[in-house]
Amino acid sequence: MVMAESVPILEDFFTCWTTMKDAANIVKRDHSTIRYWADNGKIRSFSLGSSNVRVVNIREVQEYSEQANRLDMSKRVRNKA
Repeated sequence: MVMAESVPILEDFFTCWTTMKDAANIVKRDHSTIRYWADNGKIRSFSLGSSNVRVVNIREVQEYSEQANRLDMSKRVRNKA
């Protein structure tokens, strides 16, 4: 008898996805910024059906937002020098 490899069960996949507007509120940024990041491939987004609603992975948004904050801070420090 061959045993199948066990695959770790991830937490509920759907709890990680939210609308761009909600993601923007969570990371305290404008929704147009989240849309810009998605349009430029910085984060993934998916359209829901034929509606204009797009969802993003909140973890990706949070991680990219933190990266953008660090980048912004380093630019400020360089400009002061």
